[in-house]
Amino acid sequence: MKEKQVPIWQFNNELQGVILIGVSLVIFKLYVSKKILIILEPEMIPFLLFAMVSLFIIGFFRLLNSDLNGADCDCEVCDPSSSLFIIIMKSSFFIFVIILSLVLNDIIDTVHIPFK
Repeated sequence: MKEKQVPIWQFNNELQGVILIGVSLVIFKLYVSKKILIILEPEMIPFLLFAMVSLFIIGFFRLLNSDLNGADCDCEVCDPSSSLFIIIMKSSFFIFVIILSLVLNDIIDTVHIPFK
């Protein structure tokens, strides 16, 4: 029995949703650990929280809408020219940065480098 393949546009939507949710989780981690104050002024925190919630909601709906039963329109959603390898390579840069920011931040805190 032949398995049904996932369309490339559906896989692309799922990757974009995961990336958006990942960025919102990085912002949440920086906010909870109070390290966001190193990067931003305290007056910018409400805007950052709004962006965090917005990115999470957009990413959630991106994942939710990637489960459609096919695109029946004349838009460029079903672009056959983009290959799976190119989509994975483009998304891997973002996913790599998200993973590094979630993991490496704790490692940097434990290392004490003396100043010269």
